[in-house]
Amino acid sequence: MPGAMQMMMGYGGGVVALPELTFVGFTEDTSDSLTHTFTNHAIGAADATRRVVVCAHGSDAATAMTFSSITIGGNAATIHVQGASSLNNVAIASLLVAAGTTATIVVTKVGGTPDRCAIGVYRAINETVATPNATLVDETISSGLFTGTIAIPANGWVVACCQPSPGITVTGATWTGVTEQYDGAYGDASAIFRTGGFASGLAVDAARTVSCDWVASTDPTAGKMAAVSWG
Repeated sequence: MPGAMQMMMGYGGGVVALPELTFVGFTEDTSDSLTHTFTNHAIGAADATRRVVVCAHGSDAATAMTFSSITIGGNAATIHVQGASSLNNVAIASLLVAAGTTATIVVTKVGGTPDRCAIGVYRAINETVATPNATLVDETISSGLFTGTIAIPANGWVVACCQPSPGITVTGATWTGVTEQYDGAYGDASAIFRTGGFASGLAVDAARTVSCDWVASTDPTAGKMAAVSWG
């Protein structure tokens, strides 16, 4: 089942561990800054195959922004996908980190003014390839809904995150294609929400639907949703 250790028989009858993704934790930084440092953040149990996956959320009250870098333990992670420059944006990055159970994660934004940030952190192990299978970004919200499709490899996983521009009386998001792990408003901005989730141990799917539907008295009109699949 998703989230449990997956095994298969390899060549010659040996047992091969399958790719797996698990959620580690979510943290926000509401300080006004373009660089956000999450000191000694949990990254899960050490493993020779571990990849730390970071979903970064950024919100700017005045100026459109993107993510210029994400580092984990002082080393540059690869940003696999992010939205075009906007007031509310997301990015997904990762890095192989075999040792340790914590690491300082630094998210740097560019083009905006100093404002808030948040991260969702995941632990992936036993990957069969060193690069994502596919990526997805949706920047065209309609009636509160972000949606798209993404290809999933055999025994694959997918992680997704979403950051809408403000709606009125937002009550939260409903995900399709992933299981939600965090959802809610920033501590310093009750109208600015962020959410993310994942699914693991999936069968091959050429076009898995991933959607994030926001419930509000007046729907958000902009923002970003991003996803990455791996195997």
